[in-house]
Amino acid sequence: MPRRHRNPLLALVLGLCLVAASCGQKSGVANTDVAAGAAGGGAAPAGGAPAEGGAAAAVAHEPGPDDTAGVTDDEIVIGIHAPVTGASPIPQTSFDVGKDIYWRHLADSAPDQLFGRTVRVVFRDDEFNPNRAVAVCREMVEAEGAFLLIGGGGADQITACAQYADGIGVPYLSAGVNEEGLADLATYYATSLTYAEQAPLIVEQIQEQGLERIGVVVIDTPSFEDAHTAFLETAEEAGLEIVVDQALSKTAAEAEVLAVVQELKGADVDGVFLLASPVTFIGLAGGARNQSYDPVWIGPGVTSGLNAVTNFGCPAVENGTFFSPFPQIDVIEELDPDFVPAYEQFGEGKPADDIGLALWALNKTLALMFEATGEELGRAAFMNTIESTEAFDTNIYPPVVITPEDHFGGTGAHLLEADCDAKAYTTAEQFVEGGESAGGATGGGTEGGATEGGATDGGATEGGGTEGGATEGGATDGGETDGGETEGGETEGGATEGGGTEG
Repeated sequence: MPRRHRNPLLALVLGLCLVAASCGQKSGVANTDVAAGAAGGGAAPAGGAPAEGGAAAAVAHEPGPDDTAGVTDDEIVIGIHAPVTGASPIPQTSFDVGKDIYWRHLADSAPDQLFGRTVRVVFRDDEFNPNRAVAVCREMVEAEGAFLLIGGGGADQITACAQYADGIGVPYLSAGVNEEGLADLATYYATSLTYAEQAPLIVEQIQEQGLERIGVVVIDTPSFEDAHTAFLETAEEAGLEIVVDQALSKTAAEAEVLAVVQELKGADVDGVFLLASPVTFIGLAGGARNQSYDPVWIGPGVTSGLNAVTNFGCPAVENGTFFSPFPQIDVIEELDPDFVPAYEQFGEGKPADDIGLALWALNKTLALMFEATGEELGRAAFMNTIESTEAFDTNIYPPVVITPEDHFGGTGAHLLEADCDAKAYTTAEQFVEGGESAGGATGGGTEGGATEGGATDGGATEGGGTEGGATEGGATDGGETDGGETEGGETEGGATEGGGTEG
């Protein structure tokens, strides 16, 4: 689908359309404009094929035979997959506890929202394997009746499952990852900046930190090629000196990791653009520290900026700086005062953490989208609605802006920095606006927009949270269950060991 170049007028448009209260719109939903006929319809052209010319969603989605699968008068079923085994030392409890806390909070505090429906979450571990991801996504749709699918992390797995979902007309959402392999899918939607769209933000941060000799370390997978290219082109335009450009195997052994560290140190690299799994980051940072070498590690979100990385990787990761679609726990009370109390009420004694925050934001975004679609919820109507609504603003994620021509909805990010004294990431900057990469991809950005209890100006948010939802995608710190399901927060299913995601 053609890329959208977001322009400065977007701030004015958002500001004008965010008179939601007086227009009868839900908080956090700006300017829903759906034609009467579209409200009931939407599936992509049969089989989810893109429209002519590559504009995957330029033609309104039409309902197919399974348009309302996963929706009853009482509940909505959503399926989530993530690699809780295979790539990371991240414990899984956080995912299992956090995946439905927002929905339990919503059912308790606003039972009439979502037109009286509850949300049941079905989860599967994709084991960091694209083939497994397709298998579990098919299982969630065909056996569990999932209305839509969500990728929790891992670019290769997200791409594989999104392509499966597109083939059967099922909506699929994830955090922004790659664009190649996803841009022409009619039913795929990214709720945050893609890796390529974050390139200008990363280059700007490198310049602000005064880093002069830059190394590039990217996992060797086709899913990361567009981000790799976007960073190199943006860095060249900015006049940065790239002195090392190295690929690492997806499951790099210690010897390969240490060889890259030696190359970076030998080239006197002071800043490393990194796009890799948490395990790889921890291995690189640990190897560097053992050689008395401490460059700045910087890259796109999500997983290298999780607190599980600082828990396992400090003090070696103390120079970690990463962008993220959601902020860290240190600022969430001012952005959404409901999050921590909801965890205290529904978190089974577990403390609120950043994985739970990512899931809360994801589900909050979905709630906004469901509300905007209306009581007659179907897959086609859902997709038509999110493509014609000006913005979905949760006051956690930067506003999500999706159009028929551009399903990459991110407009900004938060900047996180590792604090090894606290063994946690902190939020260095909030709502940093996205920009245009050298390859033409745009991160956009908004200056304005309304949130419940607060306003945004230049992306800096004041005030409290909103009703509705955001995503985060991101990796998993959590989840027990390789096939668990939750209904109103009650988890059924088994446990798995391991954890993690790439990117």
